[in-house]
Amino acid sequence: MAKITRWLPLTALAGLAIGGGLWLGLGGSAEEPGPLPSAADAALPDGAHSQSAGSLADDVKRAALLQTPEVLDYQARLKFAGDYQIFIKGAAALSEEERRQRAAALAREIERREAAGELALSEALLMQVGLVQAEGGDEAAQKARADALLARYQALSAAREAQAKAPDARFSRYKSEEKRIVDEVMALDSIPDGLSRDQYLRQRLQEAREQTYQ
Repeated sequence: MAKITRWLPLTALAGLAIGGGLWLGLGGSAEEPGPLPSAADAALPDGAHSQSAGSLADDVKRAALLQTPEVLDYQARLKFAGDYQIFIKGAAALSEEERRQRAAALAREIERREAAGELALSEALLMQVGLVQAEGGDEAAQKARADALLARYQALSAAREAQAKAPDARFSRYKSEEKRIVDEVMALDSIPDGLSRDQYLRQRLQEAREQTYQ
C-alpha cells in the first residue's frame, strides 16, 4: 500500500475526526477470519453426543445464541472484512466491469458502516482509496480520485466538528425556561398541592425538561 500512503499524507489522516472502532485493515492478514461455529459443530458438555436430551437442549441454546442480533452483526462484520480483503487481493484477476461493480458495492457498504459509527473517518478513507487502487487504471486518474476522496472526508470531518461545537437549541431553550420557572416559584407566597417549595420547583423543572426534549 505504498501508493496509498504517498497519496494521503499522515497529517491529512490525523486531521480527520476519529470515531467508531472496526479496523479492517488494507494489507490483509495471514489468516482470514473464520465463521462462528454452528450449533452442530459446537463442543458438547463432557464429550456427549447430540443423541441425549441434554445435548439436544444445548444444541437448541447454541442455535438460539447464533441468531441473536449481536452475533449476527458480528458475523456480518466478518463477512464484510472478508469480502473487502478478497477483492483487494483478487481484483487484478477480474474483468474491468466486475471490478467496477464490486468496488462500487464495497464503497457503498464502507459509507454505510462509517455513518453507523463502525468505522472511523480515517479508516473509511483508507479503505475507499484501497478500492480506487485495486480498480487499477491510469495512476494519475487514481491519484485524482484519491485527492477527491480526501477532500470529501476532510469536509465531512469539519462539518461534524462544527456541529459538535454548535450549541444545542433545545438546551438553550430549556435554560431560558428554567430561569423563568425558578423566578416564578421563588416569588410564590403559597405552594400548591401541599408541596414544599423545593418539591414544587423540581416538579415544574421536570415537566419543562420533558416538554423540551420529547
